[in-house]
Amino acid sequence: MRIAGLVCALLCNAMLVGCGSGGPDPVPVSGKVLYQGKPVADATVTFLSTSGGRSASGKTAADGTFTLTTNKTGDGAVPGDYIVTISKVAAKGASAGPINIENGEYGEDYGRMMDAVATGDMSKFLKDELPAKYGDPAQSGLRRTVTAEGPNEFEFNLE
Repeated sequence: MRIAGLVCALLCNAMLVGCGSGGPDPVPVSGKVLYQGKPVADATVTFLSTSGGRSASGKTAADGTFTLTTNKTGDGAVPGDYIVTISKVAAKGASAGPINIENGEYGEDYGRMMDAVATGDMSKFLKDELPAKYGDPAQSGLRRTVTAEGPNEFEFNLE
C-alpha cells in the first residue's frame, strides 16, 4: 500500500509540473483600429491562434489604440500566426418600461431579452457598429504574425 501511495504521489507531482504554461511567454502587442479613417473606441480586438495556441484580446481606447492580453493584463500575445477579429456591439436603444430590480420590475423587454439569450439570437437587442465580417474569423480577412523580436504594433484600417 505504501508503494502504491508513493507512486500515486509521484505521478501527481509529475502531472502538476506539466500543468504550467509550458510554452513561450507572451510578448507586447499593441495597435490601433480605424473605421473609415476614424478611431474606433470600445471595440474588442481578438487574435486567434492559427496553431491552436492561446488567443489574446484587448479593448480599444477612445483614440482607437489597444494592448493585447493573454494571461495578465497587457502582457501581449505568444509569438505565432493569428487570425484577427474586431467587433463593436452596442445595445439597441433603452429598455421599454421602468426597471426597479429591488421591486422585481425588470422592464417590458426583460422577458424577450431572456428568450433571446436562451436562443442565442440577440440581434433584436444588440447591433454591430462595425461591418459584421470583421467579427467573424472566417470572413475578417485580417491576419497578423507576432514575433519574439517585435515590434508588434499593428494598425487596422477597416472599411
